[in-house]
Amino acid sequence: MNLLNSLEYRKAFNNYLRRGTPIRLSLKAEDLGHPTTHYVWRTRGDPQVRPSHIENNGKLFAWDNPPETGHPGEDYGCRCVAEPYIRGDSEYANQTLISDINDAPEKWTNARFIRHYYLGGGEDLTLSETGHMAGVIDYFFYKLDVYDRISAQIIAEARKITSGPLTYSFINSYDFGDYVYVFGSSVVSREFSGTVINENGMMFIEGEMSYLYTDTFTDPASVREKITYGTSSVDASSPVWVSISDGGGQYFNVSDTWRTEFRSEVKYNQSDGI
Repeated sequence: MNLLNSLEYRKAFNNYLRRGTPIRLSLKAEDLGHPTTHYVWRTRGDPQVRPSHIENNGKLFAWDNPPETGHPGEDYGCRCVAEPYIRGDSEYANQTLISDINDAPEKWTNARFIRHYYLGGGEDLTLSETGHMAGVIDYFFYKLDVYDRISAQIIAEARKITSGPLTYSFINSYDFGDYVYVFGSSVVSREFSGTVINENGMMFIEGEMSYLYTDTFTDPASVREKITYGTSSVDASSPVWVSISDGGGQYFNVSDTWRTEFRSEVKYNQSDGI
């Protein structure tokens, strides 16, 4: 098939002229000469892999529905490969965000958080209200490099039960200080609820992940965290030190939730796969 003469290309080109929409062809796999309709994105796993391609690693994609990055090898200098997906043999793990992101148009700066600390009357906030929901999700998954670890934890729990309903929850603190300094150490809890099906040595895992981000803004100069108690937690400090280090401000909570759809296919015997 000549791509430039296809009806799909002409429609995409018209949309580009009218609306500036990027041209992304979605031809069938056989039209593009691929042996399977889907593939698993695999990177080289070295420091040269660009961040957007690290996000794609190990995920399942369709040839007729390319990700925002394009298919492996299409981006300039991309060394990633498209491993043909074969049901019952290929392994992958996908998390797809299914929550709506409604961030405020202007992201709060460190200074604005501090101003709210002294003038906001202790009013709690959501990440979306501060404009940081999308940024925190991206930082959590990919900058803190927990995406693959979360998938591995769910897969490990699935291997314990072999098949049937699966629920699993876990909670950890993470340092978001390099994203926004005042966030510092924040807590993210998550809970998976889904099912596991075992067929011929392959586990098919499907379900939803629920995430909860929580952080208490207090101790703005990090006096309690870095000098006295090793943490800014109000509960871990004496009332006197809380009063001194808070400097007359009122601590407030920043929290929010989001959900992802989780799908994975892996070999039941870990020695055979991931």
